[in-house]
Amino acid sequence: MDRKLAALLADVFNLREADITPGLDKADVGNWDSLKQMDLVMSLEREYAVALEIPDIVRMTSVGAIMEVLRSKGVSLGD
Repeated sequence: MDRKLAALLADVFNLREADITPGLDKADVGNWDSLKQMDLVMSLEREYAVALEIPDIVRMTSVGAIMEVLRSKGVSLGD
């Protein structure tokens, strides 16, 4: 798991970094609602200098999917 991404996700969702795994999805995180989704989007765009489109945002329902979206934007994740 990429440490930079894990730290960002832990901060957004108020989780421990150790709890952030590719298999973690929206249903596992009690506060992952539409407001947190937008917080996530803004944090990812700022941290990785990417522009996320609506289809990307809708697709991001798990850590694994977030990683796929970032890779599709040319982000190199050091897993």
